[in-house]
Amino acid sequence: MKVKDILFSGLLMGFICLSVSLFNAAQAQVDTTQVAKPDTAQIAQPAPAATQVAQPDTVMQEKGKEQKEKKDKKRKDEFIPYVGVNFNNISDLETDLGIGYHIGFDYKRGKFFYWQVGARFNNAVYEFTESTGFDTTGSVGIRSIDIPITGGINFLSALNRIVALRLFVSVAPGFALGVGDNDFGFTKDYIESFCMYAQGGIGVNVAFLVIEAGYNYGLTNVFEVDSKPGQIFVNLGFRF
Repeated sequence: MKVKDILFSGLLMGFICLSVSLFNAAQAQVDTTQVAKPDTAQIAQPAPAATQVAQPDTVMQEKGKEQKEKKDKKRKDEFIPYVGVNFNNISDLETDLGIGYHIGFDYKRGKFFYWQVGARFNNAVYEFTESTGFDTTGSVGIRSIDIPITGGINFLSALNRIVALRLFVSVAPGFALGVGDNDFGFTKDYIESFCMYAQGGIGVNVAFLVIEAGYNYGLTNVFEVDSKPGQIFVNLGFRF
């Protein structure tokens, strides 16, 4: 074999080896790129996972809000319009028992211990007789707006929506509106414009029906003389 042929064969073999090496290197790069794709996809996926983790917190917050709203709805708030009859006297003036009436409205809040505030139009009637010192007999109606502020105990608070048994005490400032027609010539100028009452009583609720009975004792005078009033009252109302 000639030297020229040997050199040509060596160059050919070297070219073939170099080509094979370059092909293998290129193939390796392609494989590396293909392997990197799943890793990139896996790295990019945690974002939805964060959203999935956040969802239970949002659900819990919504549930907590719903429970709070339900709890607020279960609070023992009641609105009570009522009418009633009252029996009145003024022991200082030796009046007989007079029969009057009243109309009112209360807002009540609480369970075992509760408080209540309201307003009532009170027409208290007093019967004056000869023993009172007048030449004639007759009745005098004194009209006022009272603001009872009440605290009480409901012994059956666990069954409140079905039945309730209550004891209560109140203070009730009263503001005189006027005097009804009478045979004694009494006008608003003859009565005090303000009277304070202390009140106590018992109440029974059956479903939506409210029945109360109690006593008002006047801490101040009705007239400009010693005349502290007393009043027995009975209420019939509805709660909602």
